[in-house]
Amino acid sequence: MRILITGGSGFIGQELQAYLHALGHQTRILSRQGGWDIDKAYLAPDALDNIDAIVHLAGAGIADKRWSADRKKELIHSRVASTKLLADALKTRKHQVHTFVSASAIGFYGADSGDVLCTETTPAGQDFLSACTVAWENAVDEIQGLRVVKLRIGLVLGANGGIFPVLARPIRWFAGVILGKGTQGQSWIHIQDLVKMFACVLTEDHATGVYNAVAPHPVTHAEMSKQIAAAYHRPIWWPKVPAWALRLVLGEMAVLVTGGNFVSSEKIQKDLQFTFTYTRLAEALKQLIHV
Repeated sequence: MRILITGGSGFIGQELQAYLHALGHQTRILSRQGGWDIDKAYLAPDALDNIDAIVHLAGAGIADKRWSADRKKELIHSRVASTKLLADALKTRKHQVHTFVSASAIGFYGADSGDVLCTETTPAGQDFLSACTVAWENAVDEIQGLRVVKLRIGLVLGANGGIFPVLARPIRWFAGVILGKGTQGQSWIHIQDLVKMFACVLTEDHATGVYNAVAPHPVTHAEMSKQIAAAYHRPIWWPKVPAWALRLVLGEMAVLVTGGNFVSSEKIQKDLQFTFTYTRLAEALKQLIHV
């Protein structure tokens, strides 16, 4: 299969390219260097030539900057405008694309859904994180005539990318603490399982709609921190860092660490018989630390 990837230079995109190439697929990256310009609504005339499927990963990093009013607009715009640009091209240009797979996020369920186990039918939350993700998915829903899949991605764990280095660094330097109340859900997925999931929905013709891209066994933030600390033979210091202190430092973006979700992976396991390599956090950490 010939696959066009947006956002292909990022951590997930690079890992996905390598995995798809190993399976015998061909990939092409859509980038700002001549391929497209979202702000100018420009897509190269040949961008869709000989392409069978699109994987849409592009979007400004949700945790890269504080959430000012302008930054919130940028976060939504980068997702919605890029999707609309692709949707318009698919409507108006001659092409052979039959499958469109878009990244989404478990932020759809809100920054903090408490103890609820979220499934794909759980309603959207009521905060900015949810509003951003809903706008993103609504833009994807404008794509007609193709098989469309949306993967709501959880916390991605990779040795050199995703959330793991961020969490592990202070712990390794004997500065690990529990952030917020500690009971917030952390629905994670190992990068190897995530790219395998993208490949699965690309090639399974009956895969359609929304799937949660999370491992089967979410944990609390405190449990994740303690397991990382144990793997590195490091302590976790008390007391916990309270949410109000994190808000002083991070502003509204503090919900990314003080909130969380417990999210179910049952649908993709049942519908597509998807099998995870890493179902438990301890298994994933062993691989990440000893690569």
